[in-house]
Amino acid sequence: MCGIAGILVASGGGVPREDVLAMAATLRHRGPDGEGSFFGPGIGLGHTRLAIIDLSHASDQPFVDEAAGLVLVFNGEIYNYVELRRELEGLGHRFRSQGDTEVLLRAFAEWRTGAFARLNGMFACAIWDDRRRELVLARDRFGEKPLYLARNGREVLFASEMKAIFAARPGLRQPNLKAVYRYVARGDLDQDGESFFAGVESLPAGHFLVLDEAGRGTPKRYWTPRAGEVPRRREEAVEAFRTLLFDAVRLRLRSDVPVGSSLSGGIDSSSIVCAVQAQREKLGLAEQHTFSARFDSAQHDEGKYIDVVTRACGARRHDTWVHPEAFEAEFAALLYHQEEPIASTSPFAQWSVMRLAKVHETTVLLDGQGADELLGGYTQALGMFLVHWLRTGRLDRAVKLLWGSWKRFGSLHEPLLFGGYYLLSPRLRDRLAERYYGSWRLLARELHDRYAPAHAESIAPFGDGLRNELVRWQLTTQLPELLRYADRNSMAFGREVRLPFLDHRLAEFCYALPAHWLLEGATTKAILRRAMEGIVPSAVLRRRDKLTYAPPQRSWAQGPLKGWLLELLEGAERRREVFDAAAVASVREAFCAGGADVLSWRVASTEAWFRQWIDRAPVAPAGYEGPNTGNLRG
Repeated sequence: MCGIAGILVASGGGVPREDVLAMAATLRHRGPDGEGSFFGPGIGLGHTRLAIIDLSHASDQPFVDEAAGLVLVFNGEIYNYVELRRELEGLGHRFRSQGDTEVLLRAFAEWRTGAFARLNGMFACAIWDDRRRELVLARDRFGEKPLYLARNGREVLFASEMKAIFAARPGLRQPNLKAVYRYVARGDLDQDGESFFAGVESLPAGHFLVLDEAGRGTPKRYWTPRAGEVPRRREEAVEAFRTLLFDAVRLRLRSDVPVGSSLSGGIDSSSIVCAVQAQREKLGLAEQHTFSARFDSAQHDEGKYIDVVTRACGARRHDTWVHPEAFEAEFAALLYHQEEPIASTSPFAQWSVMRLAKVHETTVLLDGQGADELLGGYTQALGMFLVHWLRTGRLDRAVKLLWGSWKRFGSLHEPLLFGGYYLLSPRLRDRLAERYYGSWRLLARELHDRYAPAHAESIAPFGDGLRNELVRWQLTTQLPELLRYADRNSMAFGREVRLPFLDHRLAEFCYALPAHWLLEGATTKAILRRAMEGIVPSAVLRRRDKLTYAPPQRSWAQGPLKGWLLELLEGAERRREVFDAAAVASVREAFCAGGADVLSWRVASTEAWFRQWIDRAPVAPAGYEGPNTGNLRG
């Protein structure tokens, strides 16, 4: 895991060394174990290293192969590097290191851009081909690792984080009002490659980009979601699912530094912890360490389930208690690292877990993120499946879903509300979301007239709507934002997060599953529950509630954070080029009366972003890395 940055100057022009070095310096939190650079005609590359596989200097970057004329800077991990290395050695390649970095470079030398589809990993990389005078950028299938670029006249700048680009070209730090509109009107973030900064874009997940010497090139897709092979008998499919999940976990345990697990107490993270434990003896692993966020609110805290899992696995448990006073004190640091508005207090829980892992010198954490998007685990999926059953004429399954929802929730509100929502086209949903909350009124009229509805398109690779909706969750609407939170929160403390559920082999297997193997009645993630029977404690496996791994935001907002939020809302009323002052004042009054939680947070977080990122040059806040030992246990 690392930070990468660079500048390509058209026609071999000179690259200012100080600019590339300044970009890399901005990313030292991502790579505290080393720093390097490479310069040639028209190209400058910078790298900061977090050493995880092959801790020797042999894997330092930029990694140069003079014989092939290739230079690589790379952020992430190639989990199947052992198997790829063996294949490449059979093709005549010789290696001078033991890590995955050189494997990636040799794979590119052998298969060019065809190498990316062979990788099982999370990665963002830049490869300079001096012979062809080309720069190749690439990003993993789901976009776990970030890669931003800005085309600025005769040059192209790229980096793991946008702040590195601004370190070299501060004039690019201008707001993207289309992104601002999307967030305030609908709560959407990280869609279709647009960032909150005008002119800075994200290379799409599952794409590579070949830039010629003049900086010209268009992203090309190397991976499209496809259905894999699934046994016809459910029992065999469950076994195959378990085998794939266990292997995804096994690969993500490859490391030369300590590996632990993030544990929320939910089914997904518990499955990862228990899958590690089930293979611990076979893989020769040491005692497993888990890291969890705890909340004072009984409605939000999952401590009893964390206890069940850690006792069953014999894991060493570490907890951190998350408090609103710490959130307010560390918000500037959190926003500095996230670079875009923070849609709720939830990312702070993960932020606190990453700090806890640093305190306990655990560099890598496995996490259950991605399972909800892959398996339809969110409550709104009930509406998605209801529409699917009705469209396919399976009224029996629709009735089972409704009956199961009644038993689970005591009402049919969730499936019917979201069923109506998913009957609409995505474009109409965007308009409905604005009207449902009345959020479009919060924006200056000019923004609404210019950008509405600012719809983000998504690919539809399958013949049925249900799977295409899940792909939209994974690649457009839900997962990209969560992956940004995970990357920035972990990297702020020099930690690495690995996500077994996003192994592409497992994803492609799930794309082929019949819908009723994903949802049984109103029970979500059915195949995961079946696969982990006898492995995950039944008290966790049989849970039908779903907490959001988030602090009690409403009570925080109406209590300790109220003054802070009100001051931000009052500031937003004065930012008339973005907000409608009267509408924001109305939200502020409703918030004072105990309501408008969603809209008040959107406005306040947007105002906070403008203050920190646009009104003045961002500065890395100091003092947040030290542990608050009163909040830690374990």
